[in-house]
Amino acid sequence: ATARPEPAATASAPASTVVATTAAAATMSVVQLDLLDVSRPTAGTKGVPASTTRALPTTVYLPAANEPAPLVVLAHGAGGAPEKFTELAGFWADSGYVVAAPRFPLTNDRVGAVVVADFPEQGRDVRFVIDEVLAASGSGSGPLAGRVDAERIGLFGLSLGSLTVWSATMDAPGEPRVDALVQSDGATFVADDRIGAVPFPVLVAHSDVDTIFPYAETVARYDLLPVEKYFLTLHGAAHASVGENTDTPADAAYQEATTAFWDRTLRGRPDTPFPAPVAGVTSFVVGTTEPLPETE
Repeated sequence: ATARPEPAATASAPASTVVATTAAAATMSVVQLDLLDVSRPTAGTKGVPASTTRALPTTVYLPAANEPAPLVVLAHGAGGAPEKFTELAGFWADSGYVVAAPRFPLTNDRVGAVVVADFPEQGRDVRFVIDEVLAASGSGSGPLAGRVDAERIGLFGLSLGSLTVWSATMDAPGEPRVDALVQSDGATFVADDRIGAVPFPVLVAHSDVDTIFPYAETVARYDLLPVEKYFLTLHGAAHASVGENTDTPADAAYQEATTAFWDRTLRGRPDTPFPAPVAGVTSFVVGTTEPLPETE
């Protein structure tokens, strides 16, 4: 995959300030927002002192066209970071999507001990990021002014990030603004008695050799979803390697498949084709998987 520029660093700012800097790229721009949720605390962990607020530095990718575009919020996994998704987020931005990638305070790559149990708070972080990005778009000035279509919002979660985005949408009070969701090498973290209430289209991408979230369990949960749905099998891929900047044989198909899903669900283009299967690398199912996608 083509390397993307790392977002420019921003200077520290007072707690109530949103800082934005733009880094030039070939066909898009990258904006850094220092977001701070003053309504919720952060529990401490190794390397992160407890705080009465939640700091959420967020990298925002903007497409070249200066017009309202669909928003995708990207949730990283345990030990992850926005910087690990420059290729995928850049591909989506080049395809016409605004992408907002927050750094979660207790599960990013800089903490001494990842707090997996913080994912419900991360779900609330996702809602907060949506609020702030839409507010910035609705303002009369700044790099995000007028750039986001508030009626078209998707969520993407990798590994633990998938639990985060499911929590954002299905835990009370829910998130009715979400129109589509991508779960990648993660879990459909929805109670059995609520999975029938999922209201939006879903794309699940999963490695058939994943040992963190077993493939068969993921397929079984996927089959319970009552909505428009798609399953992309990543054959032989290490857990969470596809999606981050790690080079894998599935990268191109993954970028194209996720973008086709966004086009179908956020742009109202139901005939957008998905990429052809790549022998030994990817396979694809539309709707219920009967039988299971072939493993190799």
